Amino acid sequence: MLGRPLRVLVVEGAPDAAERLIHALRGGGIDAAWARVETAEGLCAALSAGPWAVVLASDDLPGCGAAVGLALVRRADPDLPFIVVRETADVDAAVEAMRAGANDCVATDSLARLVPAVEREVREAATRRDLEEQFRQAQKMEVLGQLAGGVAHDFNNLLTIINGCSDLLLQNLPPDDPSRSLVAQIHQAGERSVGLTRQLLAFIRRQVLAPRVFNLNEVVADADNLLRCLIGDGVRLVTALAPDLWAVRADPGQVGQVLMNLAVNARDAMPGGGRLAVETRNVELDAAHAHPGGRAGPHVLLSVTDTGSGMPPEVQARVFEPFFTTKVHGTGLGLATVVRIVEQSGGHIGVRSAVGVGTTFAVYLPREETLGVK
Repeated sequence: MLGRPLRVLVVEGAPDAAERLIHALRGGGIDAAWARVETAEGLCAALSAGPWAVVLASDDLPGCGAAVGLALVRRADPDLPFIVVRETADVDAAVEAMRAGANDCVATDSLARLVPAVEREVREAATRRDLEEQFRQAQKMEVLGQLAGGVAHDFNNLLTIINGCSDLLLQNLPPDDPSRSLVAQIHQAGERSVGLTRQLLAFIRRQVLAPRVFNLNEVVADADNLLRCLIGDGVRLVTALAPDLWAVRADPGQVGQVLMNLAVNARDAMPGGGRLAVETRNVELDAAHAHPGGRAGPHVLLSVTDTGSGMPPEVQARVFEPFFTTKVHGTGLGLATVVRIVEQSGGHIGVRSAVGVGTTFAVYLPREETLGVK
């Protein structure tokens, strides 16, 4: 069923006729929150005050019939479903209305068609919007990919010189030379920079660099000391690792990066201190609980929960969007990179949050059945 309540805008001059349409929707299981307008001015005002899920427009309303209403609706929102309502069925009139851009035409003596027509058009409109958003994101990624490719190439050339020269210096410097520790730090920074470049290219190209079969508990245990350094003394780290955890197939280094990114976000959400809980366990996802784009079946869950400020719904809706950030100096690529890594491993990630309570990021990776494969 569609989400409830469904916002329905009725363009109809007679209040009782509008109520009959809403009664038909509610009788078919759609909980409609609705408003009625009967003039072009009223329609424009209602569209500006939206959003609406669907418009039901009378075909014979003086001054604001289907043709006028359709033009106004399409100007305001090209994807908003527009269904013409006529007193009687007229195939020619219905064809003409749909040629003009209406999504459907329903007769008031056949209102049994109204509910399936509304459900179909609302779902298809949502699908179109999702596809358009995916296309816009793909365009962003294409531009960023071209930029990152050029930058990474030049950066790697510089890093080759930095790492090569620092390595030669380390080989030639005596163990007690006071400059040795400084050169070692330069070399370590260069090696880390190589890893950052690989991470950026992995984000752009959607590549898993070195997948293998492993246990997620190993990644959490190996990252323990680094996690404690990242989150600081004001945040208490608690881990709950399932002893019988299933194996997964992914890149352990990138999964470790996922954990680090989520921990940093949790730390930033707790400027006054708090609690960070990292948990692993086995879960069985059925079709009803599988994430959109994911699959049902056995998964390994890695969850990261903080007791921080939490996020309002409008932030949750965009939290994984590339370049979206609520931080003053944020890039908006941290959680977008997390999504890419998880999806490249065949998994999915979800978020639950409440303002003033905290946030949980849940990473689901499919269970690896072929044990021992490297």
